[in-house]
Amino acid sequence: MRGTTLLIAVAIACPSSLTAQDDVILSAMSAGPLSISYAARITTWDGTVVREGNNGWTCLPDRPDTPGNDPWCVDETWLGFIDALFNGREPNYTTLGTAYMLMGDTPVSNTDPAATEKTNDADWVEDLGAHLMMLVPDRNALRNISTDPHNGGPWLMWPDTPYVHLMIPIASYSR
Repeated sequence: MRGTTLLIAVAIACPSSLTAQDDVILSAMSAGPLSISYAARITTWDGTVVREGNNGWTCLPDRPDTPGNDPWCVDETWLGFIDALFNGREPNYTTLGTAYMLMGDTPVSNTDPAATEKTNDADWVEDLGAHLMMLVPDRNALRNISTDPHNGGPWLMWPDTPYVHLMIPIASYSR
């Protein structure tokens, strides 16, 4: 934790002295609460380990190929889910999964995981603030949850797909 605190202090006081690796670490750590991200493994999106961790969490930096600031902190269940999502495979998990995106997210379709451009306004989600995401192995448990991303509370993202997950806004969160 001491090294992390020092890195954050250097980032605030002397941002020009940071290395590219420091930038990746700070971006990735911003995705989750420090109680998780300070001891998490930090990887790039191609899987390169930038910093080892020891608490079972992995944090990934903002994706440079997407608009917005979208770093993630994920548990092992979500790590497998992300791998399946980005490689076009159906995810397979048997445990509850938790992920943080405290910096927000890139604009995204709420119904089509493959969409890269704006779909209709009711389906497109922009200006997502801090949120938590949950994977629930028993998809029947998700039956009565709203699929409306504009309802002001939790909703299902990508319902009716193998990639369905619960989105939980954290409106009171601030950095």
